[in-house]
Amino acid sequence: MELKYNNIYLKGKEEERKRRTIEVISNCLKLDLSLDVTASIADISVEEVKQCIKENHLN
Repeated sequence: MELKYNNIYLKGKEEERKRRTIEVISNCLKLDLSLDVTASIADISVEEVKQCIKENHLN
């Protein structure tokens, strides 16, 4: 039973992390920051930034 609750907790944490990453990328785009700087701020790769922009229609 505890494992089930840990999995739910971890899933929620992962979803929150993704939501925050999207928010950070969106804000960086509004500030017209480069993809390199955006990736550095979001702590992900430039390719992941590009993928997030595409998947979430942020451009």
